Amino acid sequence: MPIPYMGSKRAIANMIYNIINQREKKSTFIDLFCGGFAVGEVFLKNGWHVIANDKNKYIIDLLKKTINNELPKDIASKFITSAEYKEAMANKDKYDDWYIGYLMCIWSFGNNQKGYMYGKEIEPRKKALYELVFNNDETELLKHIKIEKKYIDVVKKQKDWGTKIIALQRIKKGLARLQSLERLQSIQSLQGLTSLQSLQIYTKNYKDIEIIKDAVVYCDPPYINTATYNEANFNHTEFYDWVRNISKTNSVYISEYQAPEDFKPIMVFNKRSLLCGSKTNQVQPSEKLFIHEDLFKKHIKVIL
Repeated sequence: MPIPYMGSKRAIANMIYNIINQREKKSTFIDLFCGGFAVGEVFLKNGWHVIANDKNKYIIDLLKKTINNELPKDIASKFITSAEYKEAMANKDKYDDWYIGYLMCIWSFGNNQKGYMYGKEIEPRKKALYELVFNNDETELLKHIKIEKKYIDVVKKQKDWGTKIIALQRIKKGLARLQSLERLQSIQSLQGLTSLQSLQIYTKNYKDIEIIKDAVVYCDPPYINTATYNEANFNHTEFYDWVRNISKTNSVYISEYQAPEDFKPIMVFNKRSLLCGSKTNQVQPSEKLFIHEDLFKKHIKVIL
C-alpha cells in the first residue's frame, strides 16, 4: 500500500494497471506525478521498470525514506500536536524534508498537506488514545471517554499497536479512529519492496523528465477546478500541449475528470472523493483514464 496522499489512486491502481498492461508491452513505466506512489507501486511489483517523479520534494523524500526502510523506529509512537505541526509547517527549512512529508501525509486534515488533522476539541481525546496504545497508560483516556476498565485491560494485553487499534475498534465503534495510525500502517508494505533496482525516483518538473523510447507515460496532474495539492498555478493548457507532443512517440495515459476534446476516455471510475466541495464522502464527477485520440484510434478494444 502506498503513502497516503490527497487524491490517491490506491483504490483504482490495480484497474489502471490492468487496462494499461493489456495494451502495452512491458517496458518502462514513467509515473510523472507519482504522489504517494499508488500506481507506480503496482507496476513495479509486476515487473516493470519504474521511473517515479513528483515536484513535491517532501513527499519524494518520505517515499525514499520509506522504501529504504529508513524511517525511525519510534516515529509511530510520537503524537504530533497541533502546535508542533504548525511550527514545523511554518519553518520547513529547520527540519528534514522527509519529516515535513511525513507531517503532510500522516498528520494533515484529509491529506490536504496544509491544515492539522484534528480539531481543538478532538485533539486531547486522540492523544489519550495514543497514550493507551503505545504506553499502556489509560489515565488521560478516562478523563475524555467513558469506557469500562475491563475493556481497557483487553486493549493493554494486545501484543502490538496494530492489534490494539483493532481491539479498540471492536470495543466501541469510532473510539479508535486514529487516522494517523491507519495512514502509518498503510505505508509499511513499501518497506518490503524487493525490486528497487528497477526504480528511479526524481523531484523535477514533469517537462524535465527524459521520456525514453518505448516508455509508457502515466500522468496524474492536479485536476482542473479542484484542490491543487500545493501545486498552485499549474498550467493545464501547457500540460496538454506537452502531452500532444509526447503522444507522437509514446503512449500517454492521463487521470482526470475532464480533458480537451482530442483526448478520449478509455475507462471510467466511480468513487467517492474529497477533492470537490467541502462535504466528505460525497459522490464526485466520474474519474476517467484518458488517451490522445491518435492513440485511441490504435486500440481496437475500448472499455467504457
